[in-house]
Amino acid sequence: MLGLTGLLAASTGVAAAFSATGDGAAGLAAEGTPPPIVEDYSYPGADAIEAETGIKLIEGDGDIVKTSCDTSESVITVDSVELGSSCYEVIGSRGWLKMEIPRVFAIQGDDHTVDASLTVNGSTEQVELSPGEYTPVGEGQQPPENDPATLVELRVS
Repeated sequence: MLGLTGLLAASTGVAAAFSATGDGAAGLAAEGTPPPIVEDYSYPGADAIEAETGIKLIEGDGDIVKTSCDTSESVITVDSVELGSSCYEVIGSRGWLKMEIPRVFAIQGDDHTVDASLTVNGSTEQVELSPGEYTPVGEGQQPPENDPATLVELRVS
């Protein structure tokens, strides 16, 4: 019969052997179980979109997505001197998308009230877009407010 000391020594040896071989529960989890899902809000396929269009989509909640401008759906249209037009669909009643689109001169809202954040000369400006309305921003405005603007976020709430 093992005494308490013998039992403790035996179990410590087994635990050490288990750990040294890497066959413990951590090893099983690493081999057979996918990693835990942690949402980092990165935009899926952002690198490919940037390579193809020059538009940098940084992160969002998935409720505002880049889409084709050739659609019958109501979309947000962003017009850029450098990159042309790009369109975004709001899925649901709210959402947000961080991006970098340089030299934006106009944004047309969809059927939501949209808040657009733009950087102009290093400062962030908020512009509320009325549903369906065309709003001049950046170089699309009258002087002296017509400095180049970079669209950095769309938000629907």
